[in-house]
Order: sequence, then structure tokens, then C-alpha cells
Amino acid sequence: MHDKRALGSRIRSRRAERGISQRQLALMTGTSRSYLWKIETGTADVGIDVLIRIAQALDVKVRDLIDF
Repeated sequence: MHDKRALGSRIRSRRAERGISQRQLALMTGTSRSYLWKIETGTADVGIDVLIRIAQALDVKVRDLIDF
């Protein structure tokens, strides 16, 4: 659970740095705003395909969002 919260926190901070709203990011990634909120709060599982789309939308590498 802690790892999912950390991932969500990194996504949220990258999104905020770029001035992108949850709604905008959801539209950019083909997800719903409510699903994106769940990802950012660490309560949703994230598939690799969605993670790749989020990273592309935020102009970062997937490895910048996850911490092994």
C-alpha cells in the first residue's frame, strides 16, 4: 500500500509542477478523473499501460514515477 501512495504522490506533484488539473490529465491519458484521483491517493492499482500514458502526458520517464 505504501508504494502505491508514493507513486500517487509523485504523479500528483509532477502534475502540479506542470499546472495540469486532474481533469486535464484524465483527458490526456484516456482515464476518468475519479480513477486518476484514486491513483494519486494510492487506492487504485495502476496497469503499466496507464502508467506509460501518465508518464508521457507529464513528459517524464516511467522510472521517474516509480521507486524500486
